[in-house]
Order: sequence, then C-alpha cells, then structure tokens
Amino acid sequence: MLRDTPTPRSSHRFTRRLGLALCSAALVAAAQTPAMAQETVKVGVLISYSGISATAGQSADNVLKLFQKKYGSAPGGHKLEFIKRDSTGPNPEVARRLAQELIVREKVQVMIGPDFTPNVLAVAPLVTEAKVPAIVPGAATQGIIGEKSPYLLRTFFSIPQSVRPMAQWAAKNGVKKVVIVVADYGPGQDAEATFTKTFTEAGGAIASVIKVPVRNPEFSGYMQRIKDSGADATFVFMPIGELSLAFLKAYSDAGLKSTPMKLLSTGDVTDESTLDAAGDAALGVISAGHYSPLHDSASNKAFVSSYLAEFGKTPRIALTNVVYWDSLQVLYAGLEAQRGQKFDPDKFMAAVKGKSFDSPRGPISIDKTNGDIIQNTYIRKVERRDGQLHNVEFDVIKDVAPK
Repeated sequence: MLRDTPTPRSSHRFTRRLGLALCSAALVAAAQTPAMAQETVKVGVLISYSGISATAGQSADNVLKLFQKKYGSAPGGHKLEFIKRDSTGPNPEVARRLAQELIVREKVQVMIGPDFTPNVLAVAPLVTEAKVPAIVPGAATQGIIGEKSPYLLRTFFSIPQSVRPMAQWAAKNGVKKVVIVVADYGPGQDAEATFTKTFTEAGGAIASVIKVPVRNPEFSGYMQRIKDSGADATFVFMPIGELSLAFLKAYSDAGLKSTPMKLLSTGDVTDESTLDAAGDAALGVISAGHYSPLHDSASNKAFVSSYLAEFGKTPRIALTNVVYWDSLQVLYAGLEAQRGQKFDPDKFMAAVKGKSFDSPRGPISIDKTNGDIIQNTYIRKVERRDGQLHNVEFDVIKDVAPK
C-alpha cells in the first residue's frame, strides 16, 4: 500500500535513514573541504642566486621565511610549494629555458620572477600561453608590464618612477643646467630620455649627455667633461653594484664633491646594499628612490625590527628585501581571494589588479589596467647616522605612476 505519510514505525526507519544520509553527506563534505582547502599551488621562483645579483636570492629566501612566520603558509587554504631556479643574472636564454621547465615539467601555477628586463621579455610569451601570473621583482624598463603579457605584475619600479620625480625636484630647487651621465644600455637610455624631457619641459637645460659603456668603463676620463660642462648639477644613472661604486669613487677623486655642483641620482647609485662599500664618496648624494630602512612608518619599523632579529645586520636591508616582501603580499592576496576554490589564473589577476597594500616602503597599489606598480618616490640625501651611511628621506612625491 502506498502511503503519503510514514507510519510511526516506518517514520522511525525514515528518520534513521535520513540521519545516516545527512551524516554521510557531512562526512563527505568534511573530507572534501580539507582536500579543496589544501590544494597545493606551485610557485616558481625564477631569480638570481648567482652572478651579478647573487644576493637577490638570499634576500628572497630570508623574506619568504620571515613572511611565512608572520602570515602562515596556506593563504586562502592553499598549500604552497616553492620551486626555485637560478636565472644567473641578465641571461634571457637561461631564463626562457628555466621558465619552460617550471611551466611544463614542474607545472607551476604562479611565478615570482624573472628579475631583469631581457629575462622578462624572453619569458613573457611563455607565461601568456600557459596563463601563469608572473610577479616581476626586478626589470625597471617601462613599457613591458601589461604590454608584453597580460599575466605580468611588477613589485619593483619603472625608470620613470625614479627619474621623472628627480628631474621635477631639481627644476623646483634651483637647478638650471644639468650634465647627464648614464650607463649605455636600455634602462640608461630610458633614464636619459625621461630626465631630458621632464627637466627641459620644466625650463631646465641639458649641458651634455655622457654615455658610459657597461663593461670596464674608465670613469676618470669622463670627469673632466663633467667639470667643463658648466652645469650646476650632475644627474647619474648606473645599475646597482660595481658601476655605481666606480662612478662615485671617480667623482670624489676628481674633487667634484668639493665644488658647488650637486650630484643627483636614481636610488640604484646609493642603494643600501652598496653604501658601506661606497663610503664617504656617497656622502651628500641626492637621490630619488622608493625605500630606505629609515622610512618612518609603523609597517617599516616592524619589518626592520623583525628582519634584524632573524637575520642580523649583514647584509644590509635594502629595496630588494621589500620588493620580495611585496611580491609575497601580492601572491597571498591573489590566493586569499580564491579561498575554498581551485586556483584560477584569471581570477588571481583580477583579484590583485587595483588592490592596495601597506608596504614597508609606504602605500603601494597595483594598477588595475596593466598590473604595474604605483608607489611613492622619496627624495633622499646620503648622511651618516650613528656611524653608518643612510639614505635619509626629506621629500616625497606620492602615488607616482609607472609611465
């Protein structure tokens, strides 16, 4: 007999069956939720662990340890697996081969790197085809993020973000005539063009432009040209490291530091990683940069304090450390936005574009259209504080666009 409602006895059986069914469903859900929550997301780290920027790898590893100590290792419930490869510096063939290995063999879903412009250009088609978001912690050339691949993001800076504010500051602070000295390669040429355009539009004049080869330059030969230029300031762009140190030494040895001529630069020239080696030759240099360990904010004080407690004072904290910290902020934000969901590269990109972050360098945001970074540029002067050289911020240009 068919019944529309169960009898008391059948009702008991029905309730029991319903209870078992609900219990089974709950067990299935419980089993599925952790599995989904603990989906492993593979992150390729393609940066320099050797070569001219070998310290970048050490900085990245230290910052990763510090970041995960504070924020854990499962953003959005996703377990992270980091797979590291050494790009060896600006080597596009190596970068392309390793990126292909990370994408095809290791099946990484996100990448931190590469860290040089030629490497980014070599890898861009690969991350586009595979839909692998790549967070670029280097490569300052403008016009590569967003234009070479929709899956590129940048946490470093662009040349105009340093050079344009420096030219604007110079024009507003009594500098009338400048001699430009740049390393003769892509970023240097970019720096020259940006400074010239900005400074002349503000009413300044360019006395001369000196282009220095990136391999084995003899800087002392350029110092007489600087003296003879009739300029009241020298603007210099050199990459971090040997070229910057060699220029500062030659400038000081030529006696130019004792003249009224100002020495203006991008932050690369007086980066904290090389300030101790530069010594007194760096004193008084005015630079435009994006981070100083003396930056006065609660976030930076906490970052510096925890980093020093964990890793000590050597090597010194520099912009590179903060760039990797912010790369992880972007990574975690993109994964947190997909909590409980399977990783989706397009959702990742949509989640981080337009997002703002509280960085040790100050407020930053990722441009909602092209994925490039928007950040403050600080005008700093090298001074000795407590027996150590520092870039001391004394002016700020806020929310500088990457172009």
